[in-house]
Amino acid sequence: KLVTLASMYAPNIDDPVAVQAFFLKMAQFPYPWIIGGDFNCPLDMVVDRSSPIPVGRTQMAKVIETSMVDCGLVDIWRHLHPRTREYSHYSHAHNSFSRIDLVLISSSLIHQVKECKFLPRYISDHSPINIRMETPDGGRGPYRWRLDPQLLNKEESVREIESAIKEFFRFNHPLVSTPDTIWEAFKATIRGKIIALSSAYKKSYITLELDLRRAETELYKSNSAESRERVASLQHELNVLSTSKAERALLRIRSRFYARGDKAGKLLAWQLCREEADRHVPSINLEDGTTSSTPEAINRAFQNYYTSLYSTQYDKGSMRGHMFSFLEGVEIPELPGELREQLDVPLSWLEIREAIFSYPHGRAPPLT
Repeated sequence: KLVTLASMYAPNIDDPVAVQAFFLKMAQFPYPWIIGGDFNCPLDMVVDRSSPIPVGRTQMAKVIETSMVDCGLVDIWRHLHPRTREYSHYSHAHNSFSRIDLVLISSSLIHQVKECKFLPRYISDHSPINIRMETPDGGRGPYRWRLDPQLLNKEESVREIESAIKEFFRFNHPLVSTPDTIWEAFKATIRGKIIALSSAYKKSYITLELDLRRAETELYKSNSAESRERVASLQHELNVLSTSKAERALLRIRSRFYARGDKAGKLLAWQLCREEADRHVPSINLEDGTTSSTPEAINRAFQNYYTSLYSTQYDKGSMRGHMFSFLEGVEIPELPGELREQLDVPLSWLEIREAIFSYPHGRAPPLT
């Protein structure tokens, strides 16, 4: 099943027309959707802002929420953290934090989301959002190890690999084993060494990322100069590590292009998208008091409800007796004979004329 991924960078001014145009454009692409980006406005002016000064909602925020309802979209971070205060951007001009970076997903994908969290800010002044979803087919395929070429650009890693190669051949030479055995053992040894170096690099990255996240949390609370200095220092260190990580990702990226035929017009696609969103049931309350978003539980609840609704609680014999006893006690009114005769009398010419002229002016046909 196709899923449309889209990125949104909203204007930094209150421009609701740009948001409307974006969602109208999205209606041309397959449903469901995952939309992420900088929306440049908080949806909740109380929970999504650190400043205690009250301000009114922008027109752009209102249009975003209306479009979310029309398209069946959910702010997944707020859905998973309904009472949490956490921010994604710091404004130096207003000296305040706000949550303006969102991930909007179709409500049909809610049950697949297992985690959604903000990552530390180190490349830009916005926090990235990490979302982890479970695929319906059960996960990834078989793991295939590949050499990380970035390790060969680090002098320290190259020296350790050279040392491991020399040490291996110092204790293993053709006089002890066959060349084929030595080659297979050498590949396994070097691969283990490279995996250890890659794991150490990933561990240092994760540790630095956690330290930066803790420093940002402390900055949210105190907003002191010391906290800002520590955050800036950790951001610089993490930015250096993330640069090589981005280069490695670019080396492995693959792009696929799909030929698509004629598509329906914007208006028809928009209407179909709204109808699909209106019919969708994102979650349901179960009999045990819990709430479930999985399609299996929702379908089972509807099946049990309608099975109970349309199944009779009586057998045929007792139902027949109840039906006759009910009808025997019902008094059906009858028209008196005089009224029946008046209703059966044909309409006169005078009655027809009065009925026609009782119409409002210009509504009745002329009388000929």
